[in-house]
Amino acid sequence: MSLPNKFIVFLGRTFTGHNHDYSMLKQEFPPDLDWFTDINVRVDLGYLGIRSNYHGDRIDIPTKKPRKSQKNPNPQ
Repeated sequence: MSLPNKFIVFLGRTFTGHNHDYSMLKQEFPPDLDWFTDINVRVDLGYLGIRSNYHGDRIDIPTKKPRKSQKNPNPQ
């Protein structure tokens, strides 16, 4: 975790093998506690379940870009 000026606030432990970012977050910060209620949180699409598992009004996750397909040749 870092601040907008890139100052590192928290550095989690290392995990061996193949691990997903969101599962590592849940191990470091259990969802039953209010970790992110008073801070702005910006995550990438690797954390898709964060809004449903963690409490906080300022959790920002981007929307997934629609893919080009035969049914949708010109996605917005």
